[in-house]
Parts: sequence; structure tokens; C-alpha cells
Amino acid sequence: MLRIIVESASNLPDSKFGTPDPIASVTFKGEKKKTKSIDNELNPVWNEKIEFDLKGQTLNASSSILVVVKDYETIGKDKFIGSATISLKDLASGQKTLPFKNVALLTEKKQPTGGTINLMATYEPPAGAVPPDPSNLGSSGDQDAEGNEDEDAEDEAGDGGGTPGAPSTPRQAAAHVSKRLRKKKSKRLLSNKPQDFQIRVRIISARQLPGNNIKPVVKVTVCNQTHRTRIRRGNNPYFDEIFFYNVTQSPEELFDSSILIRVYNSFSLRSDSLMGEFKVEKKGVNEENDDVESNLLLPAGLSLRWVTFLLKVYRAEDIPQMDDAFAETMKSIFGAGSDKKNLVDPYVEVGFAGKKLCTKIIEKNANPEWNQAINLQVKFPSMCERLSLTLFDWDRMTRNDAIGTAFLYLSRIASSGGEVEGDTGDEEVGFLPAFGPCYVNFYGSPREYTGFADPYEDLNYGKGEGVAYRGRILVELITKLEGNPEKKLEDIPSDDVLVVQEKNLTVLKTAIQAKVGEERLAELWLKVIEQIIEDCSQPLPKLEGKSNVTQLDLKILKLRKSTLEGILDSAKRTRMEAEDPKESIDDIEDWLERLKSLAEEPQNSMPDVIVWMICDEKRVAYARIPAHEVLYSTTSEEACGQYSGKTQTIFLKYLEGGNKSFKIPIQLRVRFWLGLSTVESKFNSFSEGTFSVFSELYENQAQLLGKWGTSGLVGRQKFSDVTGKIKLKKESFMPPRGWEWEGNWIVDPEKSLLTEADAGHTEFIDEVYENNSRYPGAEWKVAEEPYTDLNGEKSSSKEEIECPPGWNWLDDWEYDVNRAVDEHGWEYGITVPPDDKPKSWVSTEKMYHTHRRRRWVRRRKKDDQQTVQPVKSQTPGQDLEGWEYASLIGWNFHLKQRKSDTYRRRRWRRKMAPSERLGAAAVFKLEGALALTSGEDGDKSPTADSIFGASAPTISCVFDRPAIYHLRCYIYQARAIISMDKDSFSDPYAHVSFLHQSKTTEVIKSTLNPTWDQTLIFNDIDIYGSPETLIKNPPNVVIEIYDEDQVGKDEFLGRCTCPPMVKLNPETDMVPKLLWYPIKNGKKKSGELLVAAELIMKDKPDGSNLPILPPVRSGVLYMVPHGIRPVVQLTAIEILTWGLRNMKSYQLAAVTSPSLIVECGGEYLESAVIKSLKKCPNFPTSVLFMKVLLPKEEMYTPPIVIKVIDHRPFGRKPVVGQCTVHSLQEYRIDPYAARQAVGMQSKASLLSNARDCVVDIEDNQKPLLESQEEEAIDWWSKFYASIGEHERCGTYIQKGYDTLKVYTTELENVPEFKGLTDFCHTFKLYRGKSEEDEDPSVVGEFKGSFKIYPLSDDPNVQTPPRQFAELPDSGAQECLVRIYVVRAIDLQPKDNNGKCDPYVKITLGKKSIEDRDNYIPKTLNPVFGRMFEITCNLPTEKDLKVALYDFDLLTRDEKVGETVIDLENRLLSRFGAYSGLPQSYCVSGINMWRDQLKPTQLLQNLAKMKGLSQPIISSNSLSYNGQEYLLNDIERNKTLNIHLGPPEERLALHVLRQQGLVPEHTEIRSLYSTYQPNLTQVQLSFLNWKLAYGV
Repeated sequence: MLRIIVESASNLPDSKFGTPDPIASVTFKGEKKKTKSIDNELNPVWNEKIEFDLKGQTLNASSSILVVVKDYETIGKDKFIGSATISLKDLASGQKTLPFKNVALLTEKKQPTGGTINLMATYEPPAGAVPPDPSNLGSSGDQDAEGNEDEDAEDEAGDGGGTPGAPSTPRQAAAHVSKRLRKKKSKRLLSNKPQDFQIRVRIISARQLPGNNIKPVVKVTVCNQTHRTRIRRGNNPYFDEIFFYNVTQSPEELFDSSILIRVYNSFSLRSDSLMGEFKVEKKGVNEENDDVESNLLLPAGLSLRWVTFLLKVYRAEDIPQMDDAFAETMKSIFGAGSDKKNLVDPYVEVGFAGKKLCTKIIEKNANPEWNQAINLQVKFPSMCERLSLTLFDWDRMTRNDAIGTAFLYLSRIASSGGEVEGDTGDEEVGFLPAFGPCYVNFYGSPREYTGFADPYEDLNYGKGEGVAYRGRILVELITKLEGNPEKKLEDIPSDDVLVVQEKNLTVLKTAIQAKVGEERLAELWLKVIEQIIEDCSQPLPKLEGKSNVTQLDLKILKLRKSTLEGILDSAKRTRMEAEDPKESIDDIEDWLERLKSLAEEPQNSMPDVIVWMICDEKRVAYARIPAHEVLYSTTSEEACGQYSGKTQTIFLKYLEGGNKSFKIPIQLRVRFWLGLSTVESKFNSFSEGTFSVFSELYENQAQLLGKWGTSGLVGRQKFSDVTGKIKLKKESFMPPRGWEWEGNWIVDPEKSLLTEADAGHTEFIDEVYENNSRYPGAEWKVAEEPYTDLNGEKSSSKEEIECPPGWNWLDDWEYDVNRAVDEHGWEYGITVPPDDKPKSWVSTEKMYHTHRRRRWVRRRKKDDQQTVQPVKSQTPGQDLEGWEYASLIGWNFHLKQRKSDTYRRRRWRRKMAPSERLGAAAVFKLEGALALTSGEDGDKSPTADSIFGASAPTISCVFDRPAIYHLRCYIYQARAIISMDKDSFSDPYAHVSFLHQSKTTEVIKSTLNPTWDQTLIFNDIDIYGSPETLIKNPPNVVIEIYDEDQVGKDEFLGRCTCPPMVKLNPETDMVPKLLWYPIKNGKKKSGELLVAAELIMKDKPDGSNLPILPPVRSGVLYMVPHGIRPVVQLTAIEILTWGLRNMKSYQLAAVTSPSLIVECGGEYLESAVIKSLKKCPNFPTSVLFMKVLLPKEEMYTPPIVIKVIDHRPFGRKPVVGQCTVHSLQEYRIDPYAARQAVGMQSKASLLSNARDCVVDIEDNQKPLLESQEEEAIDWWSKFYASIGEHERCGTYIQKGYDTLKVYTTELENVPEFKGLTDFCHTFKLYRGKSEEDEDPSVVGEFKGSFKIYPLSDDPNVQTPPRQFAELPDSGAQECLVRIYVVRAIDLQPKDNNGKCDPYVKITLGKKSIEDRDNYIPKTLNPVFGRMFEITCNLPTEKDLKVALYDFDLLTRDEKVGETVIDLENRLLSRFGAYSGLPQSYCVSGINMWRDQLKPTQLLQNLAKMKGLSQPIISSNSLSYNGQEYLLNDIERNKTLNIHLGPPEERLALHVLRQQGLVPEHTEIRSLYSTYQPNLTQVQLSFLNWKLAYGV
């Protein structure tokens, strides 16, 4: 036990903002404990005892504690005061108690603060501990205790610093290194979209540089940009310089690179001037909390340790062909044996943190055995997350080709133990990286080898998702802490190889995955917590006595048990203590993320299941299903994969590349079952339907001299497979074990050729072509074939075509004129011998035309009331013997014989069925049972295994009858979809697909937030399988959103999927709920869709008990029915349309006369037109009012859409900008609550008062900083007194003078001032088509606001009062602006010397002030102390730009950054932001009153705006809003200075300061670069503004 008594501290330095509230913390071996805080004390006394449990371990000579004293803050982070690192060497040598008196506290730069701290340490060695030998105790060494605000630095400093003593055992060493990993790692995937980043590197100092009379200089290289420090002297130089690097890269690329820091001796001209270098990995810096210091990049060597990754590479399997087969083909030609399977020369490349090592090359072997160990020395823990394994094919002449790449993620094969909540009492939960021995699967491009370049080669390097299995490698990873490897590459001993090879490593080890219901967490959080508690309480499978158990298995099992126990305790505590379900959602999501990470099995040697779609013998699309999702386990049902034996919907994907990325080629409804061969009989319980297998062969014939026979077959067999190349005989087919024949061989034509063209359609158009012919110039006559199809083949006449059963004609036959034809529908052509039909057609008749035709069409619709069983009828013209015809061998087949046909075939099939003993599991006996050997009697025909899939039998699953379902899809609205048209909008419609049927909604024109309010009904959907299993995992409804284009194809906007609610009983009283589903285009989110769907099983053929049909609008469109559609309420929306700002030109013409269109919930209003945007950009009528039916629930509320149209000559009204207000919650109000007046009083009253009393400001008062009293008291005294630097302000405070309010951020970001948008908000206007990976362009601003409140449906109820009642005058206003620039903080260096020469430039409208003559040389923290005065006209010149430039004598001055202030918001805000209120009213001195109006006049105006009675003011008292204020009470116990004004003004000022108005202040504004507008470049300090109106 180690006890630390924190006694007291003395002479602590003053805080910048007053006396500190000190609190002390003691850190020992990563464990930190704190004392209580002492309020307002520079000499605190704590006398608190802190204990550390050593858990049976002893102290060693390197043990130390870190003591940090901070200023306690109730809100925000505690401020650092000082720190001290205290060695415990004397306690470790045997001393029981040791006092530490007057220990100096140091700053972050290791400089004394002047303060000291007193402690007492007591040590009790554990029982049975042997006292250490003092002769073996080393020095404590340099302590790594930087003492900064970084909590991690404190944790690291407590366990011994940079030179820890050697741990006594490897296990303790592993625990020591794993302590470094306590901080949680972020699991977020890095984006590949280029973004703006700023990297800041601070070079502080160097120590113990070698050499004499050296002049060191440091060069820092980041992303190919290099900066250097100034040259210093000596071996311990102090630099303290900050470098800024602005880069635009994707995070993926940025964090893969490193920061290179080199130290040179500038005095040396020789090649050895480089004194040393090291690299630092990049780590993201988050500036959202303004805590950059806690994220500084620290040199990795201070806290990292060298370890050795020992990777044993044993062997590989199933490597595909990578070399050309020319040599093997030549061998086979000359009679030698060929071996095309081994056309690969593999080797393995291992990479980690920039280091790469390779195994030996094994030539001509697809299953090589390397048996080599690779020793990779790295620093650990590393910021590099993954270890790469790349399998290469060695080539003699060309570059080596990558076969595939796999990654071992350290976060999955190592753990710090930080995932475990609470104290488990076990330090061994964390573990170092370990893996295997286990197979690692490789994925990449398709396996087929071609001699051409692989278009998908990037997939083999791990870039993107691999689409095909490329083999696997057996590897093992061991991490060693001690010793340096003698060889980087060495062979594995033969004994070790034998042990590994005896193990059955192909068995996948799975763990129980916690499954949480898909219900919404916000509504059913208790059910979710109960589910988590139940799942976490289930025992994990035991590993004792099982084979194939690796060290990683044991470590992960231990980690999983500890983590589950921690989550279980937290869940139980949340269930008991949680009050608001919303507050627990974050905790639940955190538990789920940790459970997901635990459920990942890193040693997954089972390859994924890959489904391919093949078209024209090419792989077109694929889907990868992880094996663990479909794996069957005999342990328990919970241990089985999520979709094992269950029907699921999978979407295939095109191979990467091309323009098909957004399309889904096919949707499959499949059921997978993956299990061990020993338990294959268990498959029977998961199978449905009856399995049958058809053996098939094809009979081939050719036409020779007008007769069909076999003599004309060239390269084809009489009986063959589907390719015609492999010879087959009926006698050669034998049923495999477990199967038996059912019936004899029968002729069975290919089913795909019997599919009617109208299959899957509810509406269909029948067509037939009428043909005429003539001699050139003669009259038209009926052709030899009067009616044909599109290809000119003979067809029935339109009178002979009958309506099929189950269909109804919609109209009569009519000729089609919606094509390139004349007015009668004819198109004309001419024949060119030897053809007897025209190949092209035109719409204009010529004398030389010899053929014409026209298309007759007739529409028919499926009868929903009839249920017709499909009947296999003979297709007209089909050969009765089942022959299929082709013009030439290898051409496409057709059923009807043509004159040009020379080849025909027919398919023979014989059915096999499983025996009753095996059941459905008999399908597993088929593997290899139907493969035939090569031909007999010296036949040289190809074998079945030489052609892909040639002899694969057709396995069918037959159901007696399907269940018939009825689907209703309720599509209500979408929001925030992307614009695809140049007018900034889209014309969206939804295409809904469910299994093999699809329907489309109506098109909504020119909107980004369409409301369809439409129900799509799908009748008679056949779904096979058990209805009970369908409930658990129904097929998804897929909704695709398209933008309709008049010209060209409709553009794809995005896709979303919605699971339907399944009702097996149509009369069940269940109603689906509309929910928002994300619309995604690839990985990019492109909106949201409000949709619901229900799938109802039809138990009656006529559907009489289905829910009643929804109401109809427009005659044919079904609406969303009541009960599902949102409940609406009559709502009032008041729109303050104040004006437009900064409008950019449209189509090369300026926007001159705009007006506003406001749309919401199907209603819209248009504002008055601004006659001249240039003269006055405000609307003449400022308030619009609209009544609209809005949903009561906020989640269903449609957005408000604002469109700006420009009124141009000839009646043109283009949309020149638009914006969407998505959330209306912040604008909802209670109309009967006490209204707060917003905005100024009318300008006329203000100006009349302003002319009566104006405080003169001397013309000669130019800089702010002149001495204004006899003593050394000036404005700087006021400033330093305000920021807490009392030693620099003299006697300012003692004289009772005012201080400033210091805001460390922009005034708009101060919460109590609500962004200065209390009068009106600023909405950015966008225009144009959304380009890929680009944000839409901002083309202007709309200033306005909204007030939304409910209205009563009863017309007799009085309408609530209007909210925007009193508004300021919207005309132009001339103003005088004074800007006080105090200083800048941490500028970016712009010169080679690492400094900057800044000056200020003010821009307002077309006016600018450039203070170039007063630049401040060679500084990064300039003090300006300048006042600038400029006039402007509001609102046309509202944006004040304050910029800093770097002065350069010869080259162009470079902008450092700028900030933009909206002066209009400051003038209109009710917080009085145009001039801050001081603490007292002074008529002279440095605090002289600076506003135009006196406090009494300001108070009177405020009372008018709030609708209150005027204040009653006397010399000693003031009455305002029913409250009495006395001067004596206000100024009691205050020091009064000689500059104070009249008592009534002081009283009025005191009341004003109670009203929440902006006080006299300084604000710090961040400056931004034009090129990187989202990154802070520097901070600039301003005195509060003086905005004088009416000048």
C-alpha cells in the first residue's frame, strides 16, 4: 500500500481571471486521484490522504508520482497551475515514511512558478516481499512528466518516465506496455473525400546535442512542405517556434503519412551536417473544444517501446493461376504432361508502419510451403492500426503481380483492457498482439486468368472490397518484448512445422453474438436493456479440452468475460437509476459497439460465401456473405449464424468501375446453411419444399443437303452437354448414393425460352407489323408476309390475336404514331440484295422505296379479380418434338424454325429424387458424384472438369403452391434530396420494387422536399416457403428516387430499403407506422424518405377481408389512409421577410428585382418585389402570414422552402436561389405568452433623441492607447486589470475604475446573446446542380425569421395576436463604425525566419483602410492598439471584414486571415450589441461614456420596445417595471472615482445592466483563410464595437 498525504501548497501564482480555486491530483502508474478544491486561496491547506493499492507488487527505483495543481473550474477544463515529479527511490530502498517539503511546482516549460507543495509518503511492502538490495538500485532517470494539460501525459508520467526499470517477468512487461493502450480507440472509418486540414508543429527545445560550437537548426517536413527554425547556438538550444501546414487531402491519405523532424548543424558544410531525425505519426487534432494543447503531437520515443513481431508463415492453399499457359500448352501439344494449376510463383510481403519484409519465392506451386519466420521490429503501441499481408506472384521479366492482400487489425488481436468498465482486480485482461496459427483468407479480382492487364488489379492490393476468393495462408503472430532478433528472416524448425500441420485449423471458432432487437431505442429502451442483460448473462463456450485452441483464443475469452461483466453491471445500474430514456441511448449505443467489436472473430479461417451472376460467360456481379453469418452450430441456437438456415434478401453489386455503381443488378431471395459434414443431417430441419435433381444431356443435329442428321456436326457430339463439346451417353449416368431415379429420359425444352413476354407485368402492349411492298414508283400492295414481328418473322394478323386468359383489353387496335413515321404510321425502306428485308427505315416516302410497314398496338391489363393457374401451352410455332434452332453453331437459339437455320438441338432430362432415409440432406452427396471421366475408346473429347460448370446438374426445390400476399406501400414524403437540375431543384419520383414487381409514384415538379401522399398497391405476390419464417425476415421494399428529365435518361438520386410489417391474418388490428429511412447514393447520404409498408397474406381468393382501399385523388392515385398518415393541425406561420444580401449574378446578369416564394405543406406565398436590390435590398412589406395544415408530431413536419425569383424582362422569372429550413421546432412559440420586443424602435424616434444628445468624441483621439491621466494609468491598465494581470495595471483597481468583460470567443457565440439573431436569422441561399463530392454553391443570403403557432379549428375562437407587430424602418441607414483592434494571438509564420510582419486592413463595402505603414515586424503575437473609423450604409454594406496581412518589401503581401462581422445583426439585435454598456457612467477620463444616447434615454427606449411604462427617475431613486432602485444601495461599499456623472444617469445605467444587454467587452475572433474557410488560422482580439447610427 502506498499512502500520500497532500498537506498544503504555498505562494501559488495568481490566475489571469482572479484568485484560483486550487485542486491537487496525484498520479501513480496510470492511476490518478484528486483532492477537494479550496476556493479563492493562494496558500491552500488540504491535509487529505490518498491511497494506492499496489496489488502485491513492490516499488522499484524508477517508481515516481506526478503531482499536478490546477485551478478548479465548475464549467470547462481545469486550468493548469504547476506540477512536480517526485521519485520514490528512497521508499523503494526500505524507508517506511518520507516527507517531501517545499517541492517546487514547475510550469509546462519546466520553469519555476514560485509556488511549492508539501506532501508525506508512506509505503507498506506486500507480505512476503524481499527487501531490495540497495546496491542494485539504479537512478530514477529523467522523468517523463511534462505536466501539461493532457490527461494522457499525466497517466504516462506516473509509471516511471522515459527510462523505466526492467520488469521482473515478461508477464509484467506485457502489462506494463498494455497500460499505454488504456485510451479507447475510435472505430470510425476514414473518409476518402479530400478535406481541408491544418497541422501545427511546435518545436520547443533540444537537449544534449553532440558536438562543439554547433549552430543547430530544425527542419520539419509535412506533406512535402518543409519549414525550418531560426539558427540557435549551443547543445541545448531553445526554439519555441510553431509551424502551420495547410493541406487538402483525404483523411485516409493524410494519416498514412508521417511528420519528419530533422536537426542539422548549420555551421557544418559537410555531408554529415545531419545530426539526427525521427518520424512522428499524425494524429487528428480536434479544435471543436478549443483544446489544441491537449492534442499536441509528442515524439513517439518518449513513451513507446521496441517490440518484435514474430510472424510465422507456414503455407498457402488455392492460389489462382497468374502466369501465361503458353509453355504448358506447348508441352501438351508435344505429348508431355501439362500442369496449368501451378502457374504461379508466390511469395509473401509483410508490411507494418512503413517497414516491409518478404519470404522466399517458391516457383510453380499453387500450394506452396514457406515455413519461414519474419522478425519485424516496431515501436509499440503504434498509431498504425493494421499489419498487411500481400501475396505476390514473382515474374522474371515484368513487375511482380499482387495476388491478394489481407490485413491483421491490431485492435482485434490485441487489447489494452480499457474496454472493461470498473476494476476487475485483474491486470492481465489486456494482452499484446497475438494470432493463430490460423488461415488468413485473401480476396481480390476474379480468379480467371487472362493475358491482358487486370482491370480490377487494385482489389488485389486491398483497395476496395475483393470480389473473389484468391487463396489463404497459414500464419502465426507472436509479440516479443525482450531481445533483438539476429535475423529478419529465418526458417521455422521442423518440429514446430509438424505441430502446426497436425492441427485441424479449418474449423471455425465462433462466439456468441449479442443480438438486440430492432425496435427503436427511444421508445422501447427498457426492452433493449433487458435484452442486453439477458444476452450478457449467458455463459460463453468453454475452451478447456477443445482442440485448435490458440493463445489468442484464451486471451480474447478472458477479455470477453470481463467486458460482458462490466456491461452487465452497467446495464443493471442503468435499469435501476435511469430516469430519462434519451439520456441512456448513448450508453446503450456504446455497449452495442463494444459487443460488436467483441463478436468479431479475428481468427476466421473460413472463406466467405461468394455468389456470382454470370452473363455471356463473364462474371458481371457478385455478393459476399461472411461465413459466420450462415454457419450452423450444434452448441445452441444462439451460437448459430444470424442467417443460418433462414431466408434472407441479398443485393448483388457490380464489379467496381464503370458508371453502374448506383445500380443493383439483381436481388436474390436465398437461404444458406453452412455446417460440418458430420452434422449435415441437421439440414433437413431447415429445408422447405422437395429437392430434385435433373440429369440432362443434349441431342445435336445439323442440316446437310436439306436433311437433319448428325453427319454435318463439326466439333460437336451426337449427345453432349450444353456446350456441345463434352460427349455424354444416357447409359453413363448413374444416380449417386442416397438418390434414385424417378421415371425415364424425357424431352424437356429449356424453360427460359417458354417465358412469355408479359410475365411479371400488370399491363402489356401487344404489337404486330402490317407490311406492304411494291416495285419502285408503282402502287402499294399487301406484302408476301402481310403481318410480321419486329424482326420480320411471320406473325398472326391482329384480328387473329386473342386476349390471353386472365387479361382484359383496354382499347382497340390502333397504329402507333409516336415514332419516326408519317401521319398514317408508315415507315419506308429499301432492300439491298442478298437481303429480302430492309435494314433501315425512314419516315418520308420516296419513289425508290420498295417496302413499308406500320406498327399496330393494343393495350391489355391483368384482371385482378381472376386467379388463373399458369398452364403450359404449346407456344405457337414451337416444334412438337422439342427442338431448338440456330442459324449457325454457337449462335442464339430460338423455338420457331427459320429458313436460315442449320443447327438444332433438344434437351433430354431424367429426374432423380433423394431417398427417404436421407431427406433433403442428400444434396450434399451430389458433390463429385455426377462428374464424368474422359471419353472412352480413345476419345479425345474434353473432360467435364476442364470446362467451368459444364456438367453441373440442375438442382431444384419444388413447392406444392405458393402463398399469395398483398403489399401496400405508403410513401408520404421525402426531404433534403439533392438537386439535379440547373434551377437548383429536382423533379423527383419514387420507383418501388418488391421481389419481381415494381410500381412508380407520380412526379413532383421542382422541389427538394416532395410530398407524394401516395399508396402503391401490389396484388397477388407469390412467395414460396413457410409464412411463419417470413415474419422473422421478410423481403425488403426497395425504393429508388429518380429525377425526371425531359431530355435523356432520368437521373438516379438515391435508394432506401424498408422492411414491411407482415400480417398473416388480414383482419389483425395492426397499423404500420411511418418512419424516416435514409436515402443513399452509394455511401453518400442524399436525403430521407418517410415511408411504411405492410405485407398481408391473402386467405381468401377474392381478397374480401383485406383492408378497405385508401381514398383516391386525381381519379387514379391512392392516398395514404387515415390512421397511417400524420395527424395534422391548422397552424399559423408568420414569416418575417426582411431582405436579401450578397446576391450573386445569374446567367451573367445581376439580380435586380427579386421576390420571395415561401412554401410549406403544399401552401405557398409570394412576397412583394424589391424594386432595386442595389439601392435597398429590404422587402417593402416585411411580414407574410399563411395558414397551413402541419402534422402535430415534429418528426413528420415538412420543411419550409424559400425560393428567390428574379423578375426579368419579357416575363422571365428564374429561380436564382433557394434554401430549406428543415427543423421548425426552434420557431414554435406560444402566441399568448408575454411577447418580447425584438429589434430597434422606429428609426425616427431614435434619431430625434440622438440629435438632442450626442457625446462628442475628440477628433484628435486617434490611437486608443494614449495616457489620459497624470499617473501611469491608461486604457492598457484597464485591459490588464480585466484579464487578471494585476501586476501590470498599477493602481487602476484601487481607484475603483471599470473593468471590461473579456469574451474568449466571438460575441455571436456567447450563449446568452443567441447569436445576435433574436430579430432575424440569416439563411444561406444555394443554386445549381449538386455535383458529385462537391457542396452546392452559396449565391446569397436571406434575412428573416419565422413564428409558428397552432390555430383553433373553431372559427368563433379569436385569432392569436400577430407576433411581428412593431418593426424598425427597413430603409437605408447611414452609420459610423469604430473598430478597436487590440492584439493578435499565435499568427501563422509567413516568412522564412518563422515570423510574420502583420498589419491590419479594414474593408466595408467598397471602402477600405490599409494600415500598412504601421506593420509590426518579426512577431507572431503582435499588439496593435489601433482604432479605425469608417462610415457605411446599412443594409447594403453590412459585412465588415477585418483582415491581417503579412508585410513584404519586395513581393506581394500575403493574407494571414480575415474575419467577417455582420453589422446589421448588431444594430438590429435587442441586446444592444452596437455599443457595450460600461460598468459606470463617467463624463471624463479613460472610461468616458461613448454612446450617442445617455443611459436614461436608452432606458426610456427599452421601456417603449417592451411595452412597459416609462421609468420614474429622480436624483437618488429610479422606478422601473414595478421595482425601486436606490443609488445608496447600489453604490454602497464601492470606491467612487472622480469622473462619475449625474446620479440619475448612474441609476439608469445600473438598471440597463440588469436587462441582459451586451456589456463593454473585448472579444476574440478567429481569422479564416479564403482558401480554407473551415480552418482557424489565428485569433484576433477586439475591443467592443462602437456603431453609431444617424451620423
